[in-house]
Parts: sequence; structure tokens; C-alpha cells
Amino acid sequence: MAHARFFLHYLFLIPVSRGPGAIASGWSGRCDRPWLIAATYRNGKFERCGMSGTTEEGIEARLTRAGGGLTLAMTSPRWRLEQRKSYPIELAAGTVTWETKVTATINTVQVVLTEPRFNEALRLADILEIRGAGSVIRVPLDKSAAERLERCYENNARSIETNPFVAPSRRP
Repeated sequence: MAHARFFLHYLFLIPVSRGPGAIASGWSGRCDRPWLIAATYRNGKFERCGMSGTTEEGIEARLTRAGGGLTLAMTSPRWRLEQRKSYPIELAAGTVTWETKVTATINTVQVVLTEPRFNEALRLADILEIRGAGSVIRVPLDKSAAERLERCYENNARSIETNPFVAPSRRP
């Protein structure tokens, strides 16, 4: 259980952007830097949007929105976790809580956010709490973070490949 206490110090949040490779930032609470928002493309095709930031405690948090939904990841260079071990946690966004498990690597934990009620509460939350093994990690959010992430995903997922150097074809 000592390992579980340490994993709670890092969180990744999903980025949002308006175009391939675009990066934007916005200040969020008590993080030591602004949240970074980006869309990720691989071989010219849209993959996901993500937002990340680092807490005052040095935990990097990342929330990612891809075709399969939302994923939360937290990383800290100080953590020494057991590879592929699952740790029980409780996530809290506003008044909504959800008990689940995170899967660990040496210094990162990750969980797919599959609870619709929790995900909706996350969209409106000022803070995300990750509770486990007697430790609580508080990740400040602004209420628009999840909305901007979803907008990034929707805008980029439906984007159409274009060539700005060729006139659009005209149809009768």
C-alpha cells in the first residue's frame, strides 16, 4: 500500500487544439506552469487530444481524449511502483465519486474513465481528487478544461484533409 500512496502524486490531462499539432495554454489553479493543450497526429491522421500540467508537488497529470474515450494518467519521477500492478482509488469531481483501479508502470499510473456520470461531473469540476491508501492528490481544473478537450477531439476527428494550394472543385 505504500506504493499506492506515492502514485497519487501525478496526473495527466487531455489537451485541446484547433488543428494538427496546434498548442495552446491556459492557467489552471496551483500548477507550476500553465496547462498545455495539443492534438496529436500520426502519419497525417488525427489520433487524440490531450492536456497536461505539472502540480506544485511535481506530479505530471494528463487527460487524453481518443476514440475509446477519456484516459487519466499521472507520473512522478519519485514513484517506485510495481509494474502492471493495479491500485484501488476513488476519484472525485465535485460531489460525484467513482471507485476504480489504476494500472501502474514504474513511475506512472493510468485509468480509462468509463463512468459516464463521473465524466459529466468532471466537465464541471474545479478540482479533481484522486484518493488512495491514505493520500489525496488534488489537481486543479478550470471548469472549461474538459469542454475544451472534447471540442478539440470533435474538431480534429471530423477534420477533412485539404490542400490550401489547389482551388476547391466546383460542383454544378
